[in-house]
Amino acid sequence: MPQCRNCGSHVTVQFAKVFGDNQDTVHNCMSCVPNAELDDGAASNADGTVDARHAWSD
Repeated sequence: MPQCRNCGSHVTVQFAKVFGDNQDTVHNCMSCVPNAELDDGAASNADGTVDARHAWSD
């Protein structure tokens, strides 16, 4: 089962496919960052930052 590289929490295969990077690696999870940051791509970025190209605009 995949796990978060930041905190070691287990994540589902589906979570890794949806929120992980191109290799389904999860760098942050719901235990590490707020859900809004996951929606903006934090799980797929090794440095935990949100990719501005995918961030929601207000």
